[in-house]
Amino acid sequence: MEISDFFDEQYGSEPRYWWRDKIRYSSDPGAYPTSLLTRETLRLIAHQAAGRVLDLGAGEGSDSIRLALLGYSADAVDISEVGVEKILKFAKEEGVYVNAEVADVVTYEPDGQYDIVICNGVLHYISDDDKEPVIKRMQMATRPGGINVISLWSTHTPVPECHTVVPVFCDDEDGVIVRSYGEWTKELLRFERDKSETSHSRMPSHTHSHIKLIARKPQV
Repeated sequence: MEISDFFDEQYGSEPRYWWRDKIRYSSDPGAYPTSLLTRETLRLIAHQAAGRVLDLGAGEGSDSIRLALLGYSADAVDISEVGVEKILKFAKEEGVYVNAEVADVVTYEPDGQYDIVICNGVLHYISDDDKEPVIKRMQMATRPGGINVISLWSTHTPVPECHTVVPVFCDDEDGVIVRSYGEWTKELLRFERDKSETSHSRMPSHTHSHIKLIARKPQV
């Protein structure tokens, strides 16, 4: 199955596939006790002026919309047409604008530089040969002092059978992702192991291990 077809099916199966809790767009870091990246990103940007954010593999747009509500100019990219339709719908419901488009992260070329580049839950669907080029484009699209926010599955846990319907390419904990940010300041680097997955109501109980990284680009 193509990855675009997989996520079209998933996103079309429920009114909200991700973030079914009503508290999904709060700017309060304390509202996200189970979402490490969301909590820490909000803490890091709490005292900086809003700028531009690029959300790669944006899904239904929760990260983009949350930051748009904080005044950020948000560009969202997803390979799923259904996902992009939902981003536009949900953003309109919240009274903000998100520039959302259907595109493959592997070939997507960012427009200019951003204060925040998010790539949450995407890189484990990108082949090992393509991971490094995608990371390099993300880094080039990040202004000096800006941050990259990344989460993907690690090889610590085998890929659950329910996720093998599409190709999956987890990264080692000391693999491409971490090595690529060797010269960036690590605001967060966490290896979450054997974490129960509770986001998918239509899948059997399973676990993942994650690499979670927030890295700041060096100032020129």
